[in-house]
Amino acid sequence: MRRVPASLRRDEGLTLVELTVAMALSVLIIGISVALFSSASKSQTTVTTRSSASNGAQLIMRTLTQGIENASEFTVQTSGSDLMLVARTAGTATTLTWSCRAWYYQASTSTIRTTTTADGTKILLPTAAQLATWTQLSTGIAAIGTTPVFQVAGPNLQVSFVSNVNAGQSVTMQTSILQQTGVGASGTCY
Repeated sequence: MRRVPASLRRDEGLTLVELTVAMALSVLIIGISVALFSSASKSQTTVTTRSSASNGAQLIMRTLTQGIENASEFTVQTSGSDLMLVARTAGTATTLTWSCRAWYYQASTSTIRTTTTADGTKILLPTAAQLATWTQLSTGIAAIGTTPVFQVAGPNLQVSFVSNVNAGQSVTMQTSILQQTGVGASGTCY
């Protein structure tokens, strides 16, 4: 049997200093990973909430633009701090058909809702129960300062609102929609 000299023998295992350095490096790597994940998660939340606010605002603007550009007439009615826009609108099919369409801004719930009825069916200011049956377009809607969300200016509809999802995540929409049909037929929607 051959003996290995003491100078060539190695002690098995790690020293306390080596273990401490390895643990410190592991904690540092885990800390950096958590910080990166947290930052990425916060960025994703910001993008998602801003996108949600933008989508809701665009849906409102798309329905308003289509309705008002194709309207023979429209009006805005007030009920306290709430506003209702009512229009008699032409359909987009090849055969001309008319309908009554309304959009309701409810300040207390920060929502805009819409409904459509047959031509000749007047749309009156809804009760809370009636409003609950209207289609909700978006939530988190607020007026910009003292400017009304809907305002008639001759043949134009002025639209101004902020779509908020979370504090700091908002989209501002301001535009003027011109009534373009040129049809002067008298409606019976309001």
